[in-house]
Amino acid sequence: MQGMKALRVYVYSCAVIMLAPILITVPVAVTTTGYMVFPPKGFTLEWFVKCFQDKILLESLLRSANLAVLSAALAVLIGLLSAFAVERGTFPGKTLCETLFAGPQMIPQIIFVVALLIFYEKISLNETFSGLLLSHVLIGLPFSFRTLLVSVGSLDRRQEWSAEILGATTLQTFRHIILPQIKTGLIASAIFTFMLSFNNVTFALFLAGVGKKTLPVEMFQRLQIGGITPAIPAISFLLTIFGVFIFILADRTVGVYRYLGGGSNK
Repeated sequence: MQGMKALRVYVYSCAVIMLAPILITVPVAVTTTGYMVFPPKGFTLEWFVKCFQDKILLESLLRSANLAVLSAALAVLIGLLSAFAVERGTFPGKTLCETLFAGPQMIPQIIFVVALLIFYEKISLNETFSGLLLSHVLIGLPFSFRTLLVSVGSLDRRQEWSAEILGATTLQTFRHIILPQIKTGLIASAIFTFMLSFNNVTFALFLAGVGKKTLPVEMFQRLQIGGITPAIPAISFLLTIFGVFIFILADRTVGVYRYLGGGSNK
């Protein structure tokens, strides 16, 4: 009994430690001063409105969202095709190929981005949206591939064979047999790759063109310059709430948390 209480205290303590940096943005964002101060002076919600009236901030937010959606879609598509090839294919160097998919994940991002910067300069992709998109696909692909490889490996092949025997086309088999079985893996993969892209600072800081900064870069540079207004912690808190909402919604609808091993599948 005492052990369970100690374990509960430990879990709650870990949760508080993880949430504390996020929750501290709330009092900083409601101060009536034009600069960040803690403890806050007065109380106002105007900074939550002003963060959406900042044109540069909004443009960078939309740019980050577009980039994250496109990179997640491409990473999931490439990861899915690659997972099928590795799981069901037979070719020389298959094990090596599977190992190399973890390459971008193992290399420090600062080294990776410097290499991309030099390479993009040679092929005229530097400071272009296409180059930035490609780099975000590369950092999301290892997570997408590994997640989908588990889904593809757990497919019930007997259902596919039955569908083929009954005359189903390849597209019909994928839509009605394969897709429902890998749906959770696809959603989990999409969520992770989206968040990886949206939160990335290193690649966007080096590869984005002038006047094409993403939201994390815009926020980072404002912190560096100084004189930051409470609009930044306000939008930070709103984005955090949005991220938590998306994850809870995905878990309640398709069981992403259980899929990742956080609970029972029964």
